[in-house]
Amino acid sequence: MEYKAFMIKYAEIGTKGKNRYVFEDVLCNRIKEHVDGLGSFVIRREYGRIFLEAESDFDYEDVVDELKKVFGIVGICPIVVEDSVDFESIKTKCLEYMGKRYGDKEMTFKVYARRADKTFPMQSMEVNSEIGHYLLEEFPQYKVDVHNPDVMLTIEIREKGYQGCRRTSCRN
Repeated sequence: MEYKAFMIKYAEIGTKGKNRYVFEDVLCNRIKEHVDGLGSFVIRREYGRIFLEAESDFDYEDVVDELKKVFGIVGICPIVVEDSVDFESIKTKCLEYMGKRYGDKEMTFKVYARRADKTFPMQSMEVNSEIGHYLLEEFPQYKVDVHNPDVMLTIEIREKGYQGCRRTSCRN
């Protein structure tokens, strides 16, 4: 599966209060410096997250290696972006994503939805349950394990929908 975007999670700067945007701006500038020359990227901030979206081809490993060097980043999650934010499109994209990524593999999974857009008609727990239900119907070899899953399917519902599974931790 070819990823075209990354969701970047950061640490303490999220607790800085009214001057939080200053720290986020500095982090975005550092990210831009590190990925400059590796491809064309757009960096967007949404509350609590930074999104790095590719506009050109890039080497996945090179970008992740550079992001790991940026002080303040605690997690890098390659993601699939869904412009349409309704439950059916999110469900379809999740089924497609899991099928391409894991296919007929026997494994355990957990769905973790975060609904930042509070106008979305379903609550996070409902999204978790429904997506999990559809995954089990489509892939009967999968099993749910909420405590120690092989794969955690992360869904962020914002102005766009984001799905991802692999996480890279950063220790700066």
